[in-house]
Formats: sequence, structure tokens, C-alpha cells
Amino acid sequence: MLLEEVAVTEYEQESLDLSHSGTGINLSVFGDEVSITVPYWHAGHDAEVVLDKVFALSAIVEKETGLTAYDPQLERPLTDGQPEAATEVMSRITEDLRSLYGG
Repeated sequence: MLLEEVAVTEYEQESLDLSHSGTGINLSVFGDEVSITVPYWHAGHDAEVVLDKVFALSAIVEKETGLTAYDPQLERPLTDGQPEAATEVMSRITEDLRSLYGG
């Protein structure tokens, strides 16, 4: 419900991917590991909206699995992070990539 329509791909060996084309958010499950990724397409308010979804999705995963979400860009658990800091990092990197590649 959080992402509305998602594409689900199931693989052998307890592996599953959920992908949301509108945001680029991807949730992958392999055994007892879960990862959530989002591409650097978003900046400013768009980044804030997408990362709010990522934070909400990670809270659901934490509640259901007992795992702790970790943000490798901020080098700390998501629960310790500030959504504003994540939005700033994503926006800065997205803008840098756009200026570098002309997008």
C-alpha cells in the first residue's frame, strides 16, 4: 500500500525483489538479508517524498523482521538518521550527477 503498484519478482532460494517504477525504489530479500535501494533521480522536494517512503518502508521491514536498517551513505542506522540529512545527500549527489552528465 505504501508504494501502491509494485512489480514482484521471485527467484529460487528464498529471494524476492519488489520494484516501484515511479520512484525507482527496490526492495530485495535474499535469505535473512534485506536491502532497499533508490536511484539518484530525485532532488529537493522529490527526494524528500521518495525518502519518506524509504524510511517508512524500512520501518515496516524492521518491525516485521527484527532487523535494523542501516544507511551506508550516512554510515549509521536509519533510526539514528535524520530524514533531512538523507534528503540533502541525495539532492546533492543527484544535482552533481545531472551537472556532470547533462541530465
